[in-house]
Amino acid sequence: AVGIKEIDKPDTEKEKSDTDPLKKQEISIMSPLSGEIKNLSEVNDKTFSQELLGKGIAIIPTAGKVYAPFSGTVDAIFNTKHAIGLKSDSGVEVLIPIGLDTVNLDGEYFTAHVEQSQNVKRGDLLIEFDLEAIKKEGYDIITPIIVTNSDHYLAILPATQKSIKEKHELLKVIN
Repeated sequence: AVGIKEIDKPDTEKEKSDTDPLKKQEISIMSPLSGEIKNLSEVNDKTFSQELLGKGIAIIPTAGKVYAPFSGTVDAIFNTKHAIGLKSDSGVEVLIPIGLDTVNLDGEYFTAHVEQSQNVKRGDLLIEFDLEAIKKEGYDIITPIIVTNSDHYLAILPATQKSIKEKHELLKVIN
């Protein structure tokens, strides 16, 4: 302000330590796929578009490979290999169902490279799938990436670009 000296105040944000429970933390979730980014509201399935399972984003894949978006554990891998649930070392839980209703393919065109309870490192190949064969069968290949424990976090911030390569930042989870 004009004519009034500012009093030096301690910068309380800088004084907070990493163990301070009030300090916000950002957890990066890398993209498990390469492709075109879509909002969940654009997914033609109310379970995802209305965020019934949690917040997240969707990708229309351009390649048939799913990589670990973080280091953690395989919480669930479906017998049909069309979906995988992961839990990060920091506690973020993510569900990646490849395409819509692809459970009906009963595992055809999907190859899992991991199993239940297996530890994974960010970037590990989790599942391969035959993108073109699944499309030829008439399935929508849009793939939601859902933070199933979204309610444990302050915010889930999606990437804003239109396309993404695997292993680039897709979501920020604010704790």
